[in-house]
Amino acid sequence: MKGMQKIKRGKTFNGLISYLLKPASHHKSDPYVIGGNVIESFAEALSAEFNATKLLRSDVSKPVWHNSLRLPAGECLPIQQWKLLADDYMKRMGFSETHLRAYVLHDDKDGQHIHIVASRIDATSGKLYLGKNENLISTRIIQELEKDYQLTRTKGTDAVKPSSSPTKRKKSRNEAMLEERTGEKCAKTIIQEAIDTLITSKISEERFVQQLAAQKIRAIPNRASTGKMNGFSFEYAKISFKASQLGKKYSWKNLEPFIIIDPLVVDDRKASIAFNATNPEEIIKIVKADAVSFFGGIDAENTLLPLSVLPVADDIYQEKVKTTGKSYVDVVMRWIETIPWVDKIVNTIKKLRNPLLKAFKQPPKIFSAIPLPIDTPPLSAVEKATKTNGFRSKI
Repeated sequence: MKGMQKIKRGKTFNGLISYLLKPASHHKSDPYVIGGNVIESFAEALSAEFNATKLLRSDVSKPVWHNSLRLPAGECLPIQQWKLLADDYMKRMGFSETHLRAYVLHDDKDGQHIHIVASRIDATSGKLYLGKNENLISTRIIQELEKDYQLTRTKGTDAVKPSSSPTKRKKSRNEAMLEERTGEKCAKTIIQEAIDTLITSKISEERFVQQLAAQKIRAIPNRASTGKMNGFSFEYAKISFKASQLGKKYSWKNLEPFIIIDPLVVDDRKASIAFNATNPEEIIKIVKADAVSFFGGIDAENTLLPLSVLPVADDIYQEKVKTTGKSYVDVVMRWIETIPWVDKIVNTIKKLRNPLLKAFKQPPKIFSAIPLPIDTPPLSAVEKATKTNGFRSKI
């Protein structure tokens, strides 16, 4: 037996009672009051009976209390047992006999259940039902009633633990509206469902990508420069999704146990060099492509041209051959091997914040020269006297 996920409280009885007693197409029979301590059974009169309790406590903004008790699908109880069960439930919840309540029976395809509508205000004393922690207490009481009345045992909140299995991200409001308007699944749902069908057992990366491509879904592997796999991003109908946008279930941590990756995943260019190590022409082709991209000025597709096309690179290599006495292939291979290390060294220096790689943000300031005094010949005795007399005359 289940209660509502959360017990509801409200301001007015009229709307709730009207809803509870209103016939609907999904009901096997029209709803009606099967018990409680109320006198009336029709919607308007029953609402008036409940509203009378509101006059006792005008300070209470939410006097309405509402919950339901639902049996598993396909089960039912006699009316008398429903009444006993509901009375016992309300007593254990802390309601007194003078708190007005009504039990309304609903019977539909999801299972027989009763709605309990009650007033939190005591009809005689005006005392207010507080109901602290009532959702947790209600779940515990329902489990006790299942045992005491020999009903089918269902899991309560104490038995349901948070799922440790990864979850998929729900559709956004716009996606849900699009599905409702068009009657077709959104791109996110299509990708999620396609992946779900493929990871029921282990599958190779190649087959995983091909199977998704057959459903017009593009799976894009995300690998580090070292070849380590970091996961996939996906695209359908020109709409791209990261794994995080689909949900944790589709992160590489959760996909990795199902997708088989080749044990040695290396960079395509390094693999080509290793495979064709005995073919100098093939190595030269690869080196030229690197040199073209490095020195610029030539289309990278013209990689089979003679090395003279790249005079700068050719001079460097030929000089190394003459000075070291090694073959051209050895020199080329050695040069290629140093490329990753140069990158690592530069990155390490950057992380250390070494000023070696920092450019000047402002040009150095040039201080203006201080004018030096000009040497003048000393004054004669006559000039000194003239200057002194003139100064005295002014005074």
